[in-house]
Amino acid sequence: MIPFDRAASSMDDLAVEIRQAVDDDVNEADTRLRIINHLLTDVLGWQDREVRAEEHTESGFIDYHVGQGGAHFVLEAKRVGLSFELPAGTGAAVLSLPGLTRGTIGRPLRTALEQAARYAQERGIPVAVAFNGKQLVAFMASRSDGIPPLEGKALVFGSPDAMVDEFLLLWNALSPEGVHDRRLQQLLKAGASLPPEPLSFRLTNYPGSQRRNDLQTGLQILGDLFLGDLEELPELQDEFLRECYATSGALSQYAEVSRQILATRYEILTEVGTASVAPINTRRGMTKGFSADILQAALSNRPIILLGDVGAGKSTFIERLIHVDAQEILGESICIYVDFGSSSALSSLSDHVLQSCIDQLESKYGTDVLAMSFVEDALRTHLKRFENSPAGRLRDVDPAAYTAEKVAFIQEIVRDRSTYLKAAFEWITRSWHRQVVIFLDNVDQRDASDQNGLFLIANELAQRWPATVFVTLRPETFYNSEREGAISGYHPRVFTISPPRTDVMLRLRVNFALDQLRESGRIGNFPGGVQVDSESLEIFLEMLADNLKSNDPLARLLDNLAGGNMRLALQFVTDFIGSGHIATQKIIDVQRERGYTIPAHEFLRSIMFGDHRYYDPDSSPVPNLFRLTTRDGREHFLAPLLLAFVQKAGDVDTEHGYISSSSVYDGLQELGFDPAQISEAIEFALRYRLIDATRRYGRSTSDELLRISTVGAYCYKSLIQMFTYIDATSVDIPILDDEVRPLVTDAYTLAERVDRAELIRQYLNVQWSLVPANEIWDWLVASGELAVDIERVRRRLPVTGDLPNGSGAYRVRQAARPERPARGHIG
Repeated sequence: MIPFDRAASSMDDLAVEIRQAVDDDVNEADTRLRIINHLLTDVLGWQDREVRAEEHTESGFIDYHVGQGGAHFVLEAKRVGLSFELPAGTGAAVLSLPGLTRGTIGRPLRTALEQAARYAQERGIPVAVAFNGKQLVAFMASRSDGIPPLEGKALVFGSPDAMVDEFLLLWNALSPEGVHDRRLQQLLKAGASLPPEPLSFRLTNYPGSQRRNDLQTGLQILGDLFLGDLEELPELQDEFLRECYATSGALSQYAEVSRQILATRYEILTEVGTASVAPINTRRGMTKGFSADILQAALSNRPIILLGDVGAGKSTFIERLIHVDAQEILGESICIYVDFGSSSALSSLSDHVLQSCIDQLESKYGTDVLAMSFVEDALRTHLKRFENSPAGRLRDVDPAAYTAEKVAFIQEIVRDRSTYLKAAFEWITRSWHRQVVIFLDNVDQRDASDQNGLFLIANELAQRWPATVFVTLRPETFYNSEREGAISGYHPRVFTISPPRTDVMLRLRVNFALDQLRESGRIGNFPGGVQVDSESLEIFLEMLADNLKSNDPLARLLDNLAGGNMRLALQFVTDFIGSGHIATQKIIDVQRERGYTIPAHEFLRSIMFGDHRYYDPDSSPVPNLFRLTTRDGREHFLAPLLLAFVQKAGDVDTEHGYISSSSVYDGLQELGFDPAQISEAIEFALRYRLIDATRRYGRSTSDELLRISTVGAYCYKSLIQMFTYIDATSVDIPILDDEVRPLVTDAYTLAERVDRAELIRQYLNVQWSLVPANEIWDWLVASGELAVDIERVRRRLPVTGDLPNGSGAYRVRQAARPERPARGHIG
């Protein structure tokens, strides 16, 4: 990025060079060398790596391909001697292209624009520029508003003087900053038009609340109690941690990503810097020798970093470490646990750490470190200095003044909490002969700035205090901070925590809850004197335990949609218990008689809808992959294409399944999507955990590395082929076809929902015909599987449903559309 003033000055210099080139009548090669290269880099501010020349396309070579993270415009270069015929007196203006390119006199410009537009459309690049060294024409070459490119408008500069005089206009249109803000599109009024509103906007009570009957309400309350945070209950803690802790390291047999990606979840960490990185536990339990590392960390004055994704089980690991795995070391230690997840509005991170130390020394160890008797012991060395000071000599002269001076002296030290607690812990370790261990947990639930700050606090505590310090971080924070943040100046010991198998963790939790229910009918978080005798809950939990053990489709759904987040997986189960979207009484009755197998689609329905009557993408953990941001039917399939591209390219890549985002832009632009659409799709995928992202270590580039997650793979491979998914998202899919949109209405019966799902499937088939043939992913294959699932549901209806009124006409019109060769059609 270069300053605007310097760019304007460079334009002045370039104008002089252009006039000289005109006099010299230079050829196209010299035009590029003397003028165009300088225009793009020195004047408009693009970096050298963002400008690529002679890019190959299906129909030839693009002279200039400008932009990184997706090409933003192409530039077709012509020699200075070739002049475009423009209206007399044209300086800088927005003009209509049909008038400029009409007839013989407009042919040179028309030929240049057609060539530039063809290249842009082949790569999905929105803007094209024709430039002959002295005249510049910029226009929208790849549009989604139905207007042919050469029938729109263009920004025209008729001379180098016009480019100098109206440089602000040129800068806003084609500089990186202007391109990012889509200034040219706004100027030409060619911005992407918004899609029509989906069905949800026509519903009067959207998203609504799903009613529960008394049985469902009771089960929901009891399920939350029995499957809640049992590890936090003192009377159950040790038993829970022994019976319910699922070790990490096992590769899931249900994941929709390669075993290589699962096995190398954190392996890229070993390549990002100088920190020593090792797994903390394996399938057999805690890594051998880790207990010794706790002692070594105290001696080396370095904190121990525990790395793991959100919900991977870092907090449970810490509890298990304290009470089970390292009890021989930590059982006699002073353990201070500081939780940053439950403190969302902290005025000071360090104050929270210090106050937690004071509170827990009193509540857990019966020691009030602010009591005068303790303070005098802890500050014994300081008080000796006081006794030798002038104020200390008042002891025999003026006892009252001596006492006042001593109290003031102590207060001054205690007021500096960090200095005082350091002295307090030094006293404790000497006199109690006990090690101090401090855990800073749920740091990963705070933003990156707080995480960096907390690492610095951890490092200071480890260096200055007589304590072993643990701090939990997210891997992505570690990546960034190891390169250029707080961690970059240190060499901490780093251990990674991989999540356990979802089905194993859930089965252990449900079985533990069942045992508690059968033995006592209550758990510690019940109000005093309250006992539960719930046969229905017991039967429901037995059914869950059986299914978690032997129901592979359900295990596959839970494992993939949780994506390693154990908290989320447990939430899925508690939401299912007592959900208003399932036939609870029927499930209990069947389970009592012969055992009930939970269909995956039934569990999915409870996840997608939650407490709402209708699917709401803002609250559901399951995304709508067929969403639109523009009035472009191809975009219905952009998210699945993105996910398939990332997975396929990553499977053959050598960097643990990661591929560069620039490769993603290149691949999807070849299908006609523009950078803005792709960028938004990547953000959408990251928001819903469909992909993971990091950056290459040691490179001065913003190019991200992307990798498919189990959530993303399962969504595009399995979910979109299910009736339940299409049925739920139908209220959120914008329908571009004016004839089909009125037919997509609210549905009250299963027959109506089946008809609506089939109508949307056929509509999507037609929109798929707009996507160029490719080897990345094929909607028609998924559509075929969806048709089978819709028919499965239809067969359950007492009377065969038919499509809503008017759908037959849609079928005829669909069949009349020309099919692309070798793509087939599934009706």
